[in-house]
Order: sequence, then C-alpha cells, then structure tokens
Amino acid sequence: MSTKHFIIAFYFILSLSEISTAQHVWRPFSDESPWNQKISPDAKTDPHSEQLIDSLAAAPFYINIDDWSIPVYYVNSDSTPKVNVINSRPGIYGRGFAEPNQIPVLPNFIASPPVGENSDNHMCIVDTAKMIEWDMWAARKNLDGNWTTGLGAVTDLKSTGVEKPWYEQENELDAHRSRAGGFPLIAGLIRPEEIKAGKIEHALVFAYQRGLSEFFIPPASTAQATFMEMNNRFGIPMGGRIQLDPNLDLDTLKLTPACKIIARALQEYGAFNGDYAGATVLYADNSPEALKEWKGLLDKEDLMKVFTPEFIRKHFRVIELGKLLPGQNLKSGQFGLINFDLPGMKSINTNWLDRKIFITLGNKINVAKLKPVFKTVRKKAVVTIQRVKQLSGMSEVDFGKPVHYTVTVPGAGQMEWTVEVKTLK
Repeated sequence: MSTKHFIIAFYFILSLSEISTAQHVWRPFSDESPWNQKISPDAKTDPHSEQLIDSLAAAPFYINIDDWSIPVYYVNSDSTPKVNVINSRPGIYGRGFAEPNQIPVLPNFIASPPVGENSDNHMCIVDTAKMIEWDMWAARKNLDGNWTTGLGAVTDLKSTGVEKPWYEQENELDAHRSRAGGFPLIAGLIRPEEIKAGKIEHALVFAYQRGLSEFFIPPASTAQATFMEMNNRFGIPMGGRIQLDPNLDLDTLKLTPACKIIARALQEYGAFNGDYAGATVLYADNSPEALKEWKGLLDKEDLMKVFTPEFIRKHFRVIELGKLLPGQNLKSGQFGLINFDLPGMKSINTNWLDRKIFITLGNKINVAKLKPVFKTVRKKAVVTIQRVKQLSGMSEVDFGKPVHYTVTVPGAGQMEWTVEVKTLK
C-alpha cells in the first residue's frame, strides 16, 4: 500500500471512529435494567391485551414537551452550589431528601410548566459522571429564594433503577420517586441527543387517563395517589409494558424522522406505564435548552398524526402482566395477604377489591391438611382464623371449604380475606 493510500485509509478509519463516538449517547441504569433490556421475541402477550389496549386507545399518542413533562439539568455536583430543599409536606420525602439535605439546584433552574398548585412541576437533575439523579415533584422556588418539593428522591443511576415494593422497604417512602409508579424521572424520557444520534436504546415511559388505579407490577414499586376522575377499575397498571408490533414496516408509515426513531424504540424496548395523565402521552425533555433543540426536530403533535386510536388498537399489545400488587393508595391493600402459596398450587387469582383468593391445586392433594405460606403487606399485621393466630408455613388449615382470614393492623383496623381452593379433576 502506498503512503498516500495508507493516509486515506487511516483517515477513513478515524472518521468511522469519530462517527461511532458521536453516535454514542449516555443512558442511565445498568445494562441489566428492565429499562435497557429489549423485549424478548418469546415474551408472552397478556390474556387481556386486546381489552387493555382498547382502554389505552381512547386518544392518540401525544408527546408531552412544552408542558407536563420533565426538564433535565446536567450538573457537576462537586462544583455546583448545594441548597437545602424544603419538604413542603413535612415528613414526606424519598431517599436522600431528609432535611437538612444538600441538593445541587441552581437559581436559574425551572420546573416543568404549567405553573400552579395542581401541576406536577417535575424537575430532574443529573450528574452523569457520578451517575446520580435528584428528582422532584411539585418543585417550586419561593419568593424568598428557597426551593421546596412535594416529594424528592435521589437515585443511583448505576443501579437497575428498580426499587423493591413500598411494603418491603424499611421506610416505605424509599420506594418512591417523583412518578406515580415510583420510577425515576430520567427513566423512559425522550432526549434530543438520542434523536440526533438516530437511536433510542431504552424503553420509554407513558401515561394515560384510563390506567388501572391503585395497583402496580414490577418494575414499578408503588402506585401513588390518583385523582377521583381517574379511579379506574380496569386498565394497564403502573409498571405494565406495551409494545408496538415489531414486524410492522415503519417505512410504510408517514412518520417524521424523529417519530420513526421513537417508533423503533417502541418496537424493540416498548414502554412502561409510569403515571396518570389526562391524555395518552409519552414524555420528552423540556428543559429550556432541550426546547430550543426540539424546534424543527420534534413537535408534540407529530406522533399523533399516525398513532391514532385505530392504529393503537391494531398494532400494539400488552406484555403479560403477572401478579398485581397493591399500591399505597389502595386502602384495602394495607391489609393484604400476598405471596399466598399452597403445596401443589397450579394457579392463583387474587381479587384485591373483594379481598378474595382463588387457588387451583393439582389432583390427589389432601386439602384438609395444608400449611400455607404467605406474607402481609404490613409487617406488623396479625393474621387469625376465628381469633387463632396463623403462622406462615406452620399453621395447618382445612381448605375443604372457604377459609376466612382476618388481617389486623395495629392502629389501622382489620379486614377479612376469603381463600377458596379447588383441585384439578
């Protein structure tokens, strides 16, 4: 090879390297995180997917950009001045926001509009070098210059981004982040640099008006307070995952370049339900700098021109949900019997609203002498049958007829659960 050709080849390789580097976009959470895992081709569809998608398709997909979204501010937390962010609801805070705290908030930061007491006013602060996020709901800068938040939390972005359920935490609020499902604010967010790089390499987050109230499944960690008008008894719960048909040829759709990238992410990674909303929405970074970048790149109404209700019904599915868990806003859930297990159990169906558990066992099992294994939502709860205390895995029970358990939580009251068992013939 001549010197001239060698130099050309060298700069060609260097150019490819620079392009590759330019296209690499920072993303939060470990590679093992559900947010960063593609949906397996073998992932099962939920048995009620068609009806659940119908609840989602009440409106077209809209992208929250200008309002009701998440502004992301990137900081060097070593050099950024720290302030004590006051918890506007005394005693209500997530991990890292106990006062006095030290949060890297600059005076020019702005929480997401609209402004007002009934607004989310989310704000997300990220140190990409240390992989730390500080997120806030109802973040407000008062006239005296002090910052307050209705609920703030710190997240280690080197982790999976998934918290244990609220009832398994030593401090139940440690399960909280600033979204209703307990998700960190950076999770699932569409960012300008990803669109410019041509690829989103993580799951998205969505919200809608008819999502199931009061219940969640992992990777959500709770279902926080909902609104009366969103008191839905059927829908996709917090943590539920949807997917756009991966076999759909996106080139046949009239999508803008940015929306095609978003659609590809919905095919490969899907989206998790993370909040309650008045419309069917995805979320994009709406910091002042991001809003400048979105101009001419992505409009809030671009996706809805193609992702109509009819399109959603035809081309989306819900990944199998699994077992529903009670959120903190489900009153009867505070008295819940969870992980109820019997020897030889083939299936279990839990009706949280009526507090009933239906179990099917294998054949040739003597239901008269079984020792169930269970947990209670509240660790201090006492489980009894006709005032006789039941110990998990130790108390023998006759399940030949419906069994009535009483769950008593000191200082909160008591509720009754009914367990019905049948065997396969």
